[in-house]
Amino acid sequence: MIRLPLLLSLALAVGAVSSPVAAEGPDGIGFAQAEEGTWWCRGGDADATLACARAKCTDESGGQECFATRWCFPAGWSGLMVAWLPEFHSTHVVCGMPGEAATRAALRAICEKTPEFTRCDLVRLIDPDGTEQEVDESIEPYGAAE
Repeated sequence: MIRLPLLLSLALAVGAVSSPVAAEGPDGIGFAQAEEGTWWCRGGDADATLACARAKCTDESGGQECFATRWCFPAGWSGLMVAWLPEFHSTHVVCGMPGEAATRAALRAICEKTPEFTRCDLVRLIDPDGTEQEVDESIEPYGAAE
């Protein structure tokens, strides 16, 4: 009698481990950028994921030229920051980070250690599941107020 529940439990455990979902493994994340924005996709293959991000960029950027700019595997946490310079701005992306705090700290360090930046705006975080979180946080570069 005890053997039947044990066998059923074992069969369920083996089925869960060998399921297609478990076999897929973690996703990576790829980013593409144009003058007007940054687009991203998730997937297990770098080439396909970056092609997806470039396709989104091409479709949504109004015909601007799009460039694949970043790939991380596994995706981890990602963050996007707009860095302002006297004449123009640029978007910086970090990905593959171990947590939200590490993502924020990495972007803060980039901003604070780049004397050419006049201001940085943290605009988006993406968690390991691909959920976006809009952020409205400004960072003052080291020495910008001087």
